[in-house]
Amino acid sequence: MGIFLVERLLCRIIESEVVLFPSAFHHANKVFSRTIGIPGYMTILSSTFKLFSLLTFLVISISTSSCTSLLVSLKATQPKDAITTTQVTAETFFINGNFDDALLEFEQIYETAASHTDRNSALYGLACTQMILANSDLQLIEAIDNLLRWDANKGTALFIENRHLLTLALRQQSYLIQKKHVAMATREKRKNNVITYQRKKISQMANTLKNLQHQLEELEQIDEIYQEKRKPL
Repeated sequence: MGIFLVERLLCRIIESEVVLFPSAFHHANKVFSRTIGIPGYMTILSSTFKLFSLLTFLVISISTSSCTSLLVSLKATQPKDAITTTQVTAETFFINGNFDDALLEFEQIYETAASHTDRNSALYGLACTQMILANSDLQLIEAIDNLLRWDANKGTALFIENRHLLTLALRQQSYLIQKKHVAMATREKRKNNVITYQRKKISQMANTLKNLQHQLEELEQIDEIYQEKRKPL
């Protein structure tokens, strides 16, 4: 049906050319009639239709090929773009102090990334987030273990990760260590003060006991003298 409509359209175009340029058409008709033995306008119609069909086929082929290439390109780049966007989102959460959200984003990238580079970069972010959230020695050890895994997986590759994540995590741990040290020093000082006070009290009690012992000895001497006086002559 489409081809029939195209053919009718071409026929109308040729007929309009005959009306506009009758002398040229009659000349072409004579040439084609002498050479091929068929009416000239049919030869023109057939040739034009074949040319139009060929051009249509080429346009459709090129369009199909271009669309296919575009779809393949989109499929190849879309996951990478999505991973990059999620990575930026996770780092933004981290920089802004939303460490819980950053942890969830890095975990999602680590579990879903197809690329080794993206997966290892997510492990780096995950380790930094675990380090900045660590409140115990076990949590800190887990974060350091993941950071060592990231370094082992990276090998000799260039450092492309965001260094600010590790800097902030180390600064936080430095603050926590200093805070623990101050608290430990305070407890140690308090304990030493208690020990000093107890030693002072013990010394005072020892002096009191010594004085009581001396007084007791004096009373015993007085009692002996008194008993001697009471003896009959």
